[in-house]
Amino acid sequence: MLIPIRTDYRMRHRPIVNYALVAANVIIFILGFNAGNIPKIDAFMLHPDSPELYQFISSAFLHADFWHLAGNMVFLWVFGNALNDRFGNISYLAFYLAGGVSSAVGYVLLSGNAPVLGASGAIAAVTGAYLVLFPRVRVTLLMWLYIITTFDISSLYFILFQFLWNIFMSAKGIVGQATGNVAYVAHSSGYIFGILIAVVLLATKVLERDAFDLLNLMQSARRRSRYRRMAAQGYDPFNNISSKIKKEQNRWAKAKAVETGLPPTPEPREAQLRKEISEAHSRHDMAEAADKYLQLIQLADETVLSQQQQLDIANQLMSTEKYPPAADAYERFIKNYSSYEHIADIHLMLGLVYGRYLHKYEKAQQSLEQAIEKLEDPQKIELARADLQNVRNKQSD
Repeated sequence: MLIPIRTDYRMRHRPIVNYALVAANVIIFILGFNAGNIPKIDAFMLHPDSPELYQFISSAFLHADFWHLAGNMVFLWVFGNALNDRFGNISYLAFYLAGGVSSAVGYVLLSGNAPVLGASGAIAAVTGAYLVLFPRVRVTLLMWLYIITTFDISSLYFILFQFLWNIFMSAKGIVGQATGNVAYVAHSSGYIFGILIAVVLLATKVLERDAFDLLNLMQSARRRSRYRRMAAQGYDPFNNISSKIKKEQNRWAKAKAVETGLPPTPEPREAQLRKEISEAHSRHDMAEAADKYLQLIQLADETVLSQQQQLDIANQLMSTEKYPPAADAYERFIKNYSSYEHIADIHLMLGLVYGRYLHKYEKAQQSLEQAIEKLEDPQKIELARADLQNVRNKQSD
């Protein structure tokens, strides 16, 4: 059994509507509106053979038993808070209710005549949208099998697995194979609704694009795939292009080699982004430099800037509370500039990010221990030791 218990998404606002939705589901259950009292809830369940309009919403606030309620509310809490934060309160409420209605419509059209209840369809819509908007966010899963342990996984893989599993089980149900008492068709309908709505909102720029959203990840993957195909066919971008483009790329390759010591890139967009980062950095516009950097790392997974640029941008991301990309930027710095004279300070900063904000205690402990070994400033050593002790306490809880 795998249960999501938290993510490393950093909240900007209090997700009031999601709190209210969780509370509403719990209160309704406590008041006795559950499958333990069918006569009381029969009129509010969704009856596919003769559905009433209000049932498309009322059924989404009913649950069969405590475990049904608990499972749904865990998923809603873990994934709904971030979506509420991104959408805003009114838009999130409208999206949630629409997701519940869409999942119910899918069930009525494709499933049998059995009455249905539960928030699973609406929550599937939430997790579907989460897949599109936050595919790089790390999810901490509680694994309960022969032992109880936790591990982190990208939300992309976890939610994609959930989506494909529900599609598979829905297909079995549609062709008449038994799938138990779970309304997989409602789940699948919710997932599809959430995914499509999130894609449309990003594509039309109703929602602000993010360097780590699913559309950007797919575009980056296509670029890398296209270049690998050209390279496999013997294409040499520095010998087989027009002299004008070749001259521009060669000039960039020389500048890049001096600045970072890394091999040149054939991607004009990457070259342009590096140029824009350098220009923004030189005029001390770190906000723009950091924004361009987040776009750059989508084009080149292993990219790193010059020593000072990489460090300044990592600090900028940290100061603006973008903790996951800040940690990644510090990691890249340590990997490529391990001989930096103040590398102990970088280990300390990385340990603070992992321990205080991302709750990745094993990585925090490793970074803080490395910092303590190399630090010379007594105050910094004391800070590292205090945070290390806190991390160890968290691990033992």
